Amino acid sequence: MKSKYFKIEELVSENVYKKYKEKAWEFIRPEIILFLTAIREQFKKPVIVNNYSYGGKLQQRGLRANMDEIVKEKSDYYISQHCLGSAVDFSIKGITPKEIVEHILENEEYYREFITRIENPEQTPTWVHVDCANTGKDKIIIFNA
Repeated sequence: MKSKYFKIEELVSENVYKKYKEKAWEFIRPEIILFLTAIREQFKKPVIVNNYSYGGKLQQRGLRANMDEIVKEKSDYYISQHCLGSAVDFSIKGITPKEIVEHILENEEYYREFITRIENPEQTPTWVHVDCANTGKDKIIIFNA
């Protein structure tokens, strides 16, 4: 599944894009693409995940692979929702992460179709982390990393 609002470079690390190009769409869970589309349409503003392809410094807020800095530095077994294409960190200019999380929780019935967890916004003051981990719950969970 591709997105009408995002290029693949915005959703995968620079390393992943260099190796896989457009084939990298295969690694992103459809729920994440549908969530990003929904949140972009709700706020009517660009949603920023990775911006390295536009000259920015953000490049590991979507899919991360074993050779990416955040993952490569791990010295033990490591699996994260980011490595599975099931998570995204994002921000929306002019809207605080707290406001975004409040909006998601106020509309939980709708967003629950796409995501299952949000990282505690007190731990992520400049971005929002969401994922579609298999929690077995019927509500969106706020978790601490």
